Amino acid sequence: MSPTNSLASLLALTALGIAHAQDIEVRQLGSLDPLEVGVATNGLGESLWAGSTVQTAINALEGLPGSDSDGYRSPARANLVALALLSGGRPPQGGRGNASLANLRADRLLAASGAEAAYSLLERTPGLDRAPDLARLHAETAFALAAGDAGCRTANGLIVGRDQTYWLRARAFCHALNGEDAAAELSADLARTEEPDSNFDGLLYAITIGSWTVDAASADTGLDWALAAVSPAEGRPVINLTDAPDWLVAVAESASATSELEADPALALEGLAMQEGVGRERLLDQLIRQDFDRLVAAQALATALEEAVRDDDFMRVAREYGREVGTLPITLDTLVDGGRFALAALAVGDVAAAQRWRDTLENGPPVRRTASTFDPTKPGDLIGAVAEPDRPEWAPPSPSFMVGLDLAFRIAQNQVRRSSTDALIQARLEAGEAGLGDIAALAGLGMAVPADFRLALYRLEPAAGSPALATMNAAAMAGARAETALLAAQVLADGPAGASPTELMQVTIALDRVGLRDMALALVLERLIVELA
Repeated sequence: MSPTNSLASLLALTALGIAHAQDIEVRQLGSLDPLEVGVATNGLGESLWAGSTVQTAINALEGLPGSDSDGYRSPARANLVALALLSGGRPPQGGRGNASLANLRADRLLAASGAEAAYSLLERTPGLDRAPDLARLHAETAFALAAGDAGCRTANGLIVGRDQTYWLRARAFCHALNGEDAAAELSADLARTEEPDSNFDGLLYAITIGSWTVDAASADTGLDWALAAVSPAEGRPVINLTDAPDWLVAVAESASATSELEADPALALEGLAMQEGVGRERLLDQLIRQDFDRLVAAQALATALEEAVRDDDFMRVAREYGREVGTLPITLDTLVDGGRFALAALAVGDVAAAQRWRDTLENGPPVRRTASTFDPTKPGDLIGAVAEPDRPEWAPPSPSFMVGLDLAFRIAQNQVRRSSTDALIQARLEAGEAGLGDIAALAGLGMAVPADFRLALYRLEPAAGSPALATMNAAAMAGARAETALLAAQVLADGPAGASPTELMQVTIALDRVGLRDMALALVLERLIVELA
């Protein structure tokens, strides 16, 4: 499997798996532990927690970003976590029925893979009526995704903890959805006596009264966002998402309809400098996606990628717009940014588009030729044809960049074992410490590397490694697949581009040892793309 295609197969959702008949732990017939529920087509298998205990599993999960964090900058790191947490299988030793473990798994999945994946998993999870923390995650994602019926089913069916203020407000929303305004306001009143929330009240009363009574509103939860989504459009203030978690902001952005660009693209591009904030982001998005003038689209994408490099956010932007690269015209002007365009296309697996830009980077853009004379009896000949007279000579990118780009192609196509890759590895090693990290990661996957690699490793300045590094190695030796993947993500806290050569080599060794070679290659590819950008 190609590393760039691993996410699509990973996130394909399947029907609920059945309980494992061979489970050696005693349990009631027909019961199903939350960890046995999985929604990944190509997951880690039912024995993903074999070799782990409940405490080692909790330790592996606790060190990862939670749903209330800033999430993941590295898509490859997030995918590694999602692979483990979307997979269903027998719980670790002592983990059956452990609420903390089930809650951590769902929470960390929400941070790594977003609301749709977490909702799909929890929608299939039994026993939510007696698990208020899991139930809240299910309701939050359901409300955020406009699956109000599912969220209300959980809110109304809850047995344990149903009198908490969140659930009183959730049921108030559900009453309002059904047109039961008096019941909605009564439930909101009960919640208010326990814990006042004027923002929620303003959102709710906009629905029950049918008009807005407040000038400002925010959405910090999925429930808030659901209220805002069904509130009257007339007079609705801009919903403030400043304090919303990243996963909810992503839902809100995807739900916002992308309007068509109304102005002339060239004029809109000139006006981009006068825009800022959300308005500027929206205009840049429209310019990149519009089909009227793809030369302008290329300029807009070049701007977006340049800013992404500045903000250490290249992979997210590349994955957002990488599919646009295939329709951009290749000219002398656009080729100035051709290296980043090729990398963005590789980030989404569009190898064909990336290859066209790569070849033109090496050879230069096509030369337009004009004829000084024309013989009508020979329409196929341009007599005296001359190249563009004022055209500057094309200077390709540095050999170091082209070596790195070609190595990225080999990784993206899972062709690193080809004999010609050895020369690329040798040349990449000469790129200094950045190249050393790439080669260390490939060495961990068994690639042949030159002897000078060992000398370069030996001469590195000592650096403090992640405390999870040794634990990850021990988990890999024990064959604990899920635990190894999660600990590898802990080691790569700053993404693969921020890891040391030693950490990269040990991560790829560990992942390869537990059968996760494709995920290891995806990490190496992301590192190369970010470095070259």
